[in-house]
Amino acid sequence: MLFNRSYTTGHKAYRARSVVEIGNAVGWDNAHDVIYAGALDIAVGPRWHSVYEMACNVVTIFIEGKEVHAVPQAGTTERERALLAHTGTLNEDETDELIDALIREHEPAYIEKISALLLAGKSPRRIIDAIQLAGAQVVLETEGPNNFSMPQHTYEYCNTLGWFYDNFEHPQRLKLLYVAGSMVNQAAWNQRNSGWLKSDPIRAPSGAGRMSGNQIIERLETALAALDPAAAVAWTKAYLDSGEDRSLLVQRLALMAARFGNDPHNQEIPQCLLEDYAKNRCSDRDRLLLASAHISAAHRKYGDTFEASRRFGEAMGLTELQ
Repeated sequence: MLFNRSYTTGHKAYRARSVVEIGNAVGWDNAHDVIYAGALDIAVGPRWHSVYEMACNVVTIFIEGKEVHAVPQAGTTERERALLAHTGTLNEDETDELIDALIREHEPAYIEKISALLLAGKSPRRIIDAIQLAGAQVVLETEGPNNFSMPQHTYEYCNTLGWFYDNFEHPQRLKLLYVAGSMVNQAAWNQRNSGWLKSDPIRAPSGAGRMSGNQIIERLETALAALDPAAAVAWTKAYLDSGEDRSLLVQRLALMAARFGNDPHNQEIPQCLLEDYAKNRCSDRDRLLLASAHISAAHRKYGDTFEASRRFGEAMGLTELQ
């Protein structure tokens, strides 16, 4: 995967989700054009069929304890389906160990870790929570506006996978944990080997502890508008440390992400991170907010970043958008 920038699976997964949600909203009898647009989009570009094949083999080897034969796996097994019903949660150590395997170790470390958690009775949905934190950490550590292709597509897939689990009971969905794990792992090593990762301690700015929540939010928005990711993350950390109402922080991060209005591909990622913040049950889910602030400020922008926001604000009489 090194040097491969055609990593569109995350966006395709997200747009497939959009097809479903628009179809549900307008009624499927009225959604023919939506279906045609979505089907064509999914059919174009690289797709990770070989990784899904890997996931099928992993279930056979690590979950069933059997050897892989020339005849491909068909359907699901009773044991695989039983694991989908498990409800165990991951403690902090288990979460940290899985994240480390996903983004600091090579294969098959994350495969073995996911398999061990499943066999120990952990909920597949809660394992997704930890995978999302790993994907968010890769986003958070990425430097350079042109270097987010891999981590942003990876995170978007992790977001869509959580949505898929929350809305469907597909019998094959256990295998998708390994697909997501593979994407996170390959993205992490692509970024590291390309020299695009920087892991510095995150600290609030000096004096932030004497400020009100609204004052911190003002400085956060200034940092985002200035496209200063380090400052944006630092002020987000300051707000989290303040103990103020998190809903205001989420609201302002969402608004600022939407105001960067000239590339919906990039705007989607901060919103995905914010959506998952509301659903994720890991104790360290704050890193989703830090990653949202980071990529909003850091991702590649085109032309006049706030032109669309100003035009909308002027048309609707919304001063704060102008």
